[in-house]
Amino acid sequence: MLKQQRLNIIQELLSQKEIVQVSDLTNILNVTEMTVRRDLKTLEDAGKLLRIHGGAKPVDNSFNKELSHIEKQEIMIEEKKYISKKIANLIKSGDTIFLGPSTTIENMYDYMEDFPTRIITNSIHVFNKFNNSNKYDLILIGGSYRYRTGAFVGSIANQALSKMRISKAFIGTNGISRNEIYTANEEEGTTQEIVLNNAREKYIVADSSKIDKEDFYKFYNLDEITALITDEKITDKEKKDIEKYTRIIC
Repeated sequence: MLKQQRLNIIQELLSQKEIVQVSDLTNILNVTEMTVRRDLKTLEDAGKLLRIHGGAKPVDNSFNKELSHIEKQEIMIEEKKYISKKIANLIKSGDTIFLGPSTTIENMYDYMEDFPTRIITNSIHVFNKFNNSNKYDLILIGGSYRYRTGAFVGSIANQALSKMRISKAFIGTNGISRNEIYTANEEEGTTQEIVLNNAREKYIVADSSKIDKEDFYKFYNLDEITALITDEKITDKEKKDIEKYTRIIC
């Protein structure tokens, strides 16, 4: 049995039970205890379960404390690099793009090609990354500053963005559940909604740990976007669920 098949079975069992035991999984999957423990570690690293003594339990898919920019930089590092390359590959010469607050999105600077691009952002961290180069026409949207994420939000930001038309928007998220896309703050969510409504191509950016998760504020629907950009750790079941609503790039 392939590893991805084992991971899918473990997640399916966890959707039915409060706890799964390592001993039970060795029998069901017909593999060694060491293999089961490695599979559980893989799923835990992807945010899909919590390991406990002798087994695992489902993660709480409801929202938790909003992570700071620094905390987000320290998790899912390889997955974010992978997604950043995918984003950069979608940019064409002459595009007007919006880059939302996201540690994944700001990393795409390292993979951008050298051609004329207008970049609009309300993230001080994205701005600082791209401000290292004079290759781009860079616009920072001001407003009320959220220190936790480095985003400018509120009426000033929203008024400016409502007048702009964007070729491609790339927006991060804290969670995706069924057809709904979530963030931790309603002001950021409102700003993101305005951007997406004014974009010709609308992309949501989320590493695989964000899938099947909810947060405080639902700001958009999957069936309204162009595609979800994620990493290769997304499971077959998650792909199937998301593809009911939109295309996946991974």
